[in-house]
Amino acid sequence: MSNSLKASTTGLVIVDKARKRLGWTKTSTARWWQDAHTSRATLRRFWQGDRIQQEIFIAICQAVGINDWQSIADIPNADFEELSTQYLDWDEAPDIESFYGRNQELTQLEEWIVGDRCKLIIITGIAGIGKTSLALALADRLQLQFDGLIWRSLDSALSLVSLLDGLLNIFEETAVDDIPQDTATLIHHLQQRRCLLILDGLNESQKHYHQFILQLSRAHHQGCILLTSREQANIIESKTKTVRSLTLTGLAKAEAVELFQGRGFTGKEIGLSTLIQLYRGNPLALKLVTPLIQSVFGGNIGAFLSQNTIVIGDRLRAIFKQQFKQLCDLEQNILYWLAIWQQPISFSRLQTHLLISLDPATILDAIVSLERRSLLEKWICSGEPAFTLQPLVMKIVTDELVERATQEIIQVMQSQDISDFKVLRTHWLLRPGSDDIVGDRILHQLHEKLWRIYNTNLGQMLEEFLVLLNDQSPLVIGYITCNLTTIINRLG
Repeated sequence: MSNSLKASTTGLVIVDKARKRLGWTKTSTARWWQDAHTSRATLRRFWQGDRIQQEIFIAICQAVGINDWQSIADIPNADFEELSTQYLDWDEAPDIESFYGRNQELTQLEEWIVGDRCKLIIITGIAGIGKTSLALALADRLQLQFDGLIWRSLDSALSLVSLLDGLLNIFEETAVDDIPQDTATLIHHLQQRRCLLILDGLNESQKHYHQFILQLSRAHHQGCILLTSREQANIIESKTKTVRSLTLTGLAKAEAVELFQGRGFTGKEIGLSTLIQLYRGNPLALKLVTPLIQSVFGGNIGAFLSQNTIVIGDRLRAIFKQQFKQLCDLEQNILYWLAIWQQPISFSRLQTHLLISLDPATILDAIVSLERRSLLEKWICSGEPAFTLQPLVMKIVTDELVERATQEIIQVMQSQDISDFKVLRTHWLLRPGSDDIVGDRILHQLHEKLWRIYNTNLGQMLEEFLVLLNDQSPLVIGYITCNLTTIINRLG
């Protein structure tokens, strides 16, 4: 028997079903090639129908539970002409642990790419929702339908020149001397062959990429550019037949249950449906919270839910905080109010709580911007649109609000200058219409944090702040007095 093997068409179908049962992707689940003691490149060759070493072939089959590797191999065909993707460069693609569901999304994307021959597709959604994983699964599915597949992660420090140089180096053996080494050169190569170019992780601050992507979407070529982003980029506001976008939402309940089963749960635990809804089916958030539930609560989901809190891993928290800092002041202020309200609030009611009256169009623009960033949830209350925050965002914004209010009080303590009050001036931290001071979580968090810093001196310090507000205009005071007085009352 030859020392190398390739999979038959039927064999690949069998392996594909086996890996789906495990929630693995074809080539991006690190555990697969690690268990087979091989590399991702070799695993890709396996899927392409290339011959690989017999022992590695067998190990790849066994890693997904197939011991009858002979049923997978295409042994008689020794004269097989190897399939290969002419340009294959996706070493920047991240490894993922598992992938569940998304069959409808994959089918839609495949239809756009293969059927409609779209030139630009953008996958958007909140952090952790699975944009990169979906792009990887799509690349697994479609790679053999392209002459080339290129993956690039859009690091914020990567310049457009560096990105272009890296892309053009892939085509260097067919470089054209009379075309400048710029976007036009890349377009030339995309005209010569059908390539799938995946640009992963565009964010709002990377304006230098927008014109480049716009040029690629408008040019005549055979390629397809697949873009992932937390924000709906302005570059595709006017959709055409060759430009599409897909906003990714959370996993369906059945898919999320599969995720939990893959992590040691039975899928029948009490409270599982509530937990999935609490995290809005966000796969990364669910993956991050499961170890805590298993280690601290012994796998008891109900016990975790009884704590009435949301746990966010450091990775997700860092992403959300970075995104929050990129917002303008008005956008941040709107998020603060929604965190204070804790429930859907109509546009007209939101307007009444802004300290300074603004043109409604300006506020609407800010809301549209927040929606584009997947930070808002829209509800219809009494026939009128109302807005609130996803629970994950609510947690981050609340923590940010408490931290900012704390820092303002520390600053005023040092400066004795009330102009250092910002958010405490523009926002009343007690939920409007609530008389339950003890039950208000934001003021409770702020009180606890200040008490740890100032202890028994807190009350006297806040009373001194109130003296500083004497003879100040209502506009200067804003909500400062309300906030300080409410905290003082809690001390009593």
